[in-house]
Amino acid sequence: MKLAEFLHQGQQLRRQGRTFAIAYFEQCLQDTTNISEDLGVSVRILLDLALELISTKHPESLQRGENLIQQAAEKLEQNPTTDNEQRAYLLYVQTNLVFELGGLTDCLLVLENAYQLYQNNPEGQSLIDDAIGQSYLQTNDPQSALNHFERSLSLRLESQDECAIAKSYTYLGQLYLAIEDISQAVSLYQNALEIALANDDRALQLQALKGLAKAAIAETQWQTAINLIKEAIALLQEPVDTIEIGYLYCDLGEALLGDRQIEQSLLCVRVEVLPRFRDYQYQKGIAIAKHLRGRIYVNRLIEGLDSLDEDAIETAQDSLLDASMGFEEFGMMFDYAKTLYDLACLYQLCSNSPFQYQYQGKALRSLELSLSVLDKLGMSSTKFALQVDELLDQVMRGKF
Repeated sequence: MKLAEFLHQGQQLRRQGRTFAIAYFEQCLQDTTNISEDLGVSVRILLDLALELISTKHPESLQRGENLIQQAAEKLEQNPTTDNEQRAYLLYVQTNLVFELGGLTDCLLVLENAYQLYQNNPEGQSLIDDAIGQSYLQTNDPQSALNHFERSLSLRLESQDECAIAKSYTYLGQLYLAIEDISQAVSLYQNALEIALANDDRALQLQALKGLAKAAIAETQWQTAINLIKEAIALLQEPVDTIEIGYLYCDLGEALLGDRQIEQSLLCVRVEVLPRFRDYQYQKGIAIAKHLRGRIYVNRLIEGLDSLDEDAIETAQDSLLDASMGFEEFGMMFDYAKTLYDLACLYQLCSNSPFQYQYQGKALRSLELSLSVLDKLGMSSTKFALQVDELLDQVMRGKF
């Protein structure tokens, strides 16, 4: 098999979903164990399979992905004539593994090195720009992220590859969601969705639907979000996509909660989200699910579905505290700040109850810590920070 043929076939199957891509790369890997194969093809098979396994987020798949990356690195080390593009792709896949394991240290330097190695390959440079942009998004530097996403898009516009262009639209959509420019995000995701449908690209369609669903949630268009999420879930397959499905059900629980379908939201988290994350011991997802569950418990108290007694307060508090500890452990500091705010909202419910003085101090400390975290993230002027500050002012003025 020639490298160009392998890359084309792999690209086509990726468009149909992760399950098809993994099956194809696994078969290719098996075929190369018994025959002499071109180094470029064999290395690419190892790295493409590793990349797809990493994207599943399953612990066993992450370990196998790491082993495949090591095999590819050894093959390249044994051949001093290896071209720079193979080394660049190795660096790219390695950083994907590091990102998934929660490490960002020095990844930018590695990716910049990979970008230079791709000096005569615009497609490769776009790939690296996307990764650098995502890294900046995770470290709350939207302007730097925008620079790289736009540079990636400009290269793809020159190639006139519609699906590649639409991929850039989805990354830019993520950025505009992050900076709360929802209308711009929606426009980008809608353009990506149109291209995905026209080209029968299910993977791209999935990303566009997920983005549109998050935008709908941000605009409190709950029923629209519910419909989009269900459409996205239908594009995925167990067990390869189990964790991604869990995330989508988290979004569904969020939309149901916003739509005041509180019982259905809690059932969604208990039945569709937590079991999936627990089956794979996916702690980051468990923390996200516990945060949502805690907010649901708070809403149950607000709506009078549960009595405001110590047991109910502690149930909600325990879920939110567990989530906050998980977020702090994984460096998810914005989520940590949001959970602290939700704890304060819980404590505020006690302002006209016998528990007022028991929880007033906790509310104050939670809000002060939330603002401190937001300040360190450079997010002290955001809409959410103003919301936290407003509640803090109420608590300090005794309107608890």
